[in-house]
Amino acid sequence: MNPNNKNDNPKDGVIDIRYVKTGYRFNLDVFDKNNNLILEAHTPLSEGVLNHLRASGIDRLYFDPTKKSDKESSPVQKTLLSEELKNETYDHTKILLDEMRETFIKSPGDSISRGLIEKSRALVDRIITETEKNGDGIFEMVTQLHDLDDYYYQHSMNVSIIASILGSRLDFKPEIKSSMGVGGLFHDIGYSSVSKDILNKARLSDNEFDIIKNHTHVGYKFVEKNPRLHDLEKRILLLHHERADGEGYPYGFDIDQYQNNIPREVRLMCLVDAFVILTLPKPGENSMTPGEAIRFMVNMVYAPYKTSYAFLPADFRDFVRAIGSILNKGNLFMNPGDLVRTSTGEIGIVEEMNRLYPLNPRVRIVKNSKMETLKRPITIDLIKSYKDYVSNIYDRNSTGKFSVNKQDTLNRT
Repeated sequence: MNPNNKNDNPKDGVIDIRYVKTGYRFNLDVFDKNNNLILEAHTPLSEGVLNHLRASGIDRLYFDPTKKSDKESSPVQKTLLSEELKNETYDHTKILLDEMRETFIKSPGDSISRGLIEKSRALVDRIITETEKNGDGIFEMVTQLHDLDDYYYQHSMNVSIIASILGSRLDFKPEIKSSMGVGGLFHDIGYSSVSKDILNKARLSDNEFDIIKNHTHVGYKFVEKNPRLHDLEKRILLLHHERADGEGYPYGFDIDQYQNNIPREVRLMCLVDAFVILTLPKPGENSMTPGEAIRFMVNMVYAPYKTSYAFLPADFRDFVRAIGSILNKGNLFMNPGDLVRTSTGEIGIVEEMNRLYPLNPRVRIVKNSKMETLKRPITIDLIKSYKDYVSNIYDRNSTGKFSVNKQDTLNRT
């Protein structure tokens, strides 16, 4: 490879970034070791991306010399998970949740059986193995609901699968990946103690919502002394509805407690749970597409000017970098021309996205943090000031489409 040739391609499918320079272009799409698309074909390598690759310890990039790049082609539609394994996961989740409800009714002092836990671990291990094997595919959730009971089966099933994929893409240790998947299957078992009349209501009274909120504590107490479940799995049951702004439950942790008292893996489960809630509607409700859900979740990321927020920016970065493209069928969730607000409070228009750091595009700032229009807009590359990031996306053609109803849905589940 000649590093002075800015339209070259290495011959062996591996690029050593020690020998590339700013402005370098490749004729093929370039990926990291986890199949994350870093740079599209013919796109110049920016100084910001190169510096962050080095700072992150990424010394090699990869491409497939047998594939031709076509930027106009449809995103890859290879699936991460076979329909057979999806169906098997659904069947297992149904058996699990039905057994939990039966146990709460007839034997409330019992816990989850050893056999059910072992079957759950084996299933999650198969999910992890299959999704890692098909690493360049996408994941489409199961969203065809038969009835309201089906909603809870499919919700837990989808949370488990997505959590397993997320743990794999973030290179967590095997036991952590497994616990995220198993925790996803079990995270809502506390609902088994709630009357179906309450679960299936479209609108809840304050008293009914208090009963709903208690499902995290009930589920945790149900497994607290079960030696076959790991500590991380138990914490997922207890803490998956906490929020960074103190409005979550059961403890209402403030932002410092949220960051220091809740493990990173559990905070990531909060993101997975929210994504599934937004994209899997109950019968009669409107749903979001994966792209709409991710955009909506950006607006729930902490920024200094916000009083209401659910997620920490570092956690959301991990979530969207690892699986945003997988969930959104290979597409970015933000595009040139989008109106955004940065964490500094400034308003701007996205000029160019950064696939490696999706919250750090190049933005043309048109209003300062005081909402005063600039006489001369300025362009900033957020990758160069990594601590700053996009913290709001404004959908000008559908303002308010989901803002009230969906936020209320998240708060009340």
